Amino acid sequence: MGSDEAYWAEWFWRRSGGPPAYPADIGYAVTCALEVGIRPIAGLTTSIAIHYLRRFGISCPGGVDERDLYGCIAIGPSGGLVLVEEDDDESQRRFTVAHEASHYILEVRRHHRRAARRMGDDYVGVLYGRREATPTERIDAWLNDVRSSAITHFMDRGSNGGYSCGNTLEAECSADRLALEILAPRAEMVRAVLDRRKLPFRDVDDAVRRLAEQRFGLPAEVAGPYASRLVWELLAGPSTAERFGLA
Repeated sequence: MGSDEAYWAEWFWRRSGGPPAYPADIGYAVTCALEVGIRPIAGLTTSIAIHYLRRFGISCPGGVDERDLYGCIAIGPSGGLVLVEEDDDESQRRFTVAHEASHYILEVRRHHRRAARRMGDDYVGVLYGRREATPTERIDAWLNDVRSSAITHFMDRGSNGGYSCGNTLEAECSADRLALEILAPRAEMVRAVLDRRKLPFRDVDDAVRRLAEQRFGLPAEVAGPYASRLVWELLAGPSTAERFGLA
C-alpha cells in the first residue's frame, strides 16, 4: 500500500469532517465527503441493480451477466449512487461501501481533477454526463489522455464473479487498497505488528487479525489476508526456532 492510498484516505477523512472513531461510520462519512448516496437493497443482483439505477435516470450497460452483488456504484449527472446488499452483516457492508466509495475517489474524483487541470473546469460536465464533448474537445481529450465520455459504472465481471479484463482487475485491487487504508490505516496496523513483534509469529498474526476485525470492523475474509500480509512483510515469517518447533 503506497503513498497514493494514504493521500486519498487523508483527503477523504478531511472532507468528511476529520479522523473517525473506529470502527468508522463509513456510510455517514461518504455522504459528507462525496457526491454519493447509499441505498441498501435486499437480494442485490446485477439485474436488480440495473433496474433500480435506470429508474433513477442513471445509464447502465446492457448484456451484463447475472450474479449476486455485495454492492456496486453508478455515476449520474448529479454524482454517484452506491447500492449495497442489505442482508450482509455490518462489517461486510462497511467494507463494501468503502470499496465502492474508493472507486468514486480513484476513478471519478481523481480523473475529474486531472481533466479540470488539462481541459478546464467546464469539461467536468462531460464526465458527469451533463453534456457531450464537442469535436474539438474530443481531440483535446485524446491529446491530454482524458476521457471524452461519461464515467458510468463498474460491473465488468462475468457470471462467476471473475474479472473480464486486466484494467478491471487493477481498478478493483486499487479500490480494495484504498478501502483498507480508509477503514484500517496501514500506519495503525504496522504499529500493532511492531508492538507485538516479540511474541511468537503465529500469535502476532492472530492478534493483528483480531485487531483488524474488532477495532476496525473489517470482515473476517478481508481482515485475515490484510493482517497476514503485513505481518509477513514486516517480520519476514516465523523465526528459525519457531519453524523447527524449538521456540
